[in-house]
Amino acid sequence: MNVENFGIYVSIPFCRSKCIYCNFDSGIYSDSIREAYIEALLEEIQNARKHSIQRDCLVDSVYFGGGTPSLIREKDLDLIVRAIESSFVLANELEITIEANPGTVDYNKAKTWASIGINRVSLGVQSFIDKELKLLKRGYAIDDVSCSIQALRAARLDNINLDLIAGLPFQTLDAWLYSLKKAFSIRPKHISVYMLEIHEGTMLFELIRKNYLNIPGERLSIDMYNALIQMAKAEGYEQYEISNFSLPGFYSHHNLKYWSDTAYLGFGCSAHSYDYKERRSNVKTPLKYIDAIQSRGEAVDERVFVTPQLRKQEAAFLGLRKIQGLNLKVFKANYNVDILKEYAYDLKPLLEAGLIECHYGYLRLTKKGLLLSDTVFLVFV
Repeated sequence: MNVENFGIYVSIPFCRSKCIYCNFDSGIYSDSIREAYIEALLEEIQNARKHSIQRDCLVDSVYFGGGTPSLIREKDLDLIVRAIESSFVLANELEITIEANPGTVDYNKAKTWASIGINRVSLGVQSFIDKELKLLKRGYAIDDVSCSIQALRAARLDNINLDLIAGLPFQTLDAWLYSLKKAFSIRPKHISVYMLEIHEGTMLFELIRKNYLNIPGERLSIDMYNALIQMAKAEGYEQYEISNFSLPGFYSHHNLKYWSDTAYLGFGCSAHSYDYKERRSNVKTPLKYIDAIQSRGEAVDERVFVTPQLRKQEAAFLGLRKIQGLNLKVFKANYNVDILKEYAYDLKPLLEAGLIECHYGYLRLTKKGLLLSDTVFLVFV
């Protein structure tokens, strides 16, 4: 198994406004809190030199997620990248992604990002319909999308991902098709599409609970997903994971780690790490994170020991998220298990129902299985 390369995730919890569906501890913070957070982040990265995961291993992906990382000052972004450079051995082919919202990017900022080393931008568009954006409280308008795209491309940051959300309140199939057509017409290198998730404690949850908002039913959600797959294929995009599509050669190298049993380190509040032996998660709020780093030099809030059995199970259902599925020969070599034999009883009805199939040595979800993937994953939980 290749354990030479790993990824780094950097959590930036700052936003201009709070989206109604967001359950992440992000929001509007004062300049003093932002500065203290960046200082704590730099300290956590520097302290990570002691961690066993980075010995003789290469970092080949860095991902700035949020929140809205595009809101932090360019000089702070540069400090973080330089801290990572000084603390870890970087691969020659290094993917550095930053999440950005439309309206938070201009040409000068994009040019500075490129000079820092950022070479991929994930733009959180979510919808191409203004009334949907206003309902979600996204804090920008459709015109901001085209301006941001133009600025990024002018700065030669052309490796762009667009995020979209399906299943929005009151969303129709025609509205969804409109957003899809607009997204594909931009010809980004990558598109990620997620079904709207409803989390208790969010404004969205309360609005739905009080019957102020309605969301599309299961049949419409299925139609939306099928329309996405058909349009992506027609436009020349490869679906390589349940929710991810790219032009040839432009997969997200960082996100692939999450589905491929590959190690990663997370820095910042709510960030997660995995080193094959355990999963760790940091404290959730920025203020608690700052306090933890200042008082004890690290911010881990929870540790889960990864047993060989748990690792095998996670590798199975996460690997099945990839369209190519599980290479049965490689899986047996890595985890010392014949997955078709060990799970024969549970897999048989899924095979008979047409949710999974064996194809040229791979176990994978069928088209029908993509729509019912949670049912398949339950076998390994």
